[in-house]
Amino acid sequence: MERPTVAIAGGSGFIGRAIVRRLGDAARVRVLTRNLDAVRARLAGTGAEFVRADVTDAASLEAAMAGAQVAINAAQFDGYPIENPGSGLTFERVDYGGTVAMIAAARKTGARRIIYISGAAADEQSRQPGFRAKGRAEHALRDSGLEFTIFRPALVYGADDRVTNLLARAIKYAPVFAIPGTGRQVVQPVLVDDLAACVAMAVMGRGRNATFAIGGPEPMSFEELIRLMMELSEHRRPIVHVPEVLMRLAGRLGEMLPTPVFSRDAVDFLVADNPCDTGPLVAEFGIHLTPPRIGMAYLKPKA
Repeated sequence: MERPTVAIAGGSGFIGRAIVRRLGDAARVRVLTRNLDAVRARLAGTGAEFVRADVTDAASLEAAMAGAQVAINAAQFDGYPIENPGSGLTFERVDYGGTVAMIAAARKTGARRIIYISGAAADEQSRQPGFRAKGRAEHALRDSGLEFTIFRPALVYGADDRVTNLLARAIKYAPVFAIPGTGRQVVQPVLVDDLAACVAMAVMGRGRNATFAIGGPEPMSFEELIRLMMELSEHRRPIVHVPEVLMRLAGRLGEMLPTPVFSRDAVDFLVADNPCDTGPLVAEFGIHLTPPRIGMAYLKPKA
């Protein structure tokens, strides 16, 4: 089988880098980026091609996607999930607008399939901007007339992710660890390599015209996740619970800064339940999902 040419937006990000590396020699990978030099350094040795493009700029996408059979939208804006509307860094512009722009470019260039990295709580009727924008992007794909595969990951983790490493640093250096809300919110963390493996299989034709939730092999509470991270890192700390109303107050204050560092919408991400029915994914892709105790081994102290 001839190797497909795959154009990936967001290929320099945490999830995108894992996808690029997973595709390896199975595809001709073209990374669409606004910063060519930085991306070349991050993905040195992968054999990928690097092309200047912006997922929110349909004209740049059309030129960058020329000749590609498959497009992947794994783009996330800087500071995700904290929006910065003044700089145009919003879910509406990047997730929804970027997906619509990619659909338009695919129609003009002849790309036959788009793979979209959505989110576990995507819902076009949601009041939360991130969940709503991802839901609208999914709707646009389903109505596009193109082949598509949509992945709805829960919390994605790995050795160089932002979230678990930020949590791990807080566990290590803080005298106590503050958990937002009750701590009973359901999470189902998925190893980035598992997500990348499924995306690579979708590039080759699996999961056509379907949406798949992807998480770890079993759900857990946020507090259970934090206690597991404490156990693995060997930094056990007392846990306190911060009422959601105080988190939202902090988010409102964070939104007032010139560059927002926290937001009320970010609180929604922290306290949302994100269970995943992985049955359809496992049946279609035949993957053995990695338990967090194994996948988070990078948290263990170095010998």
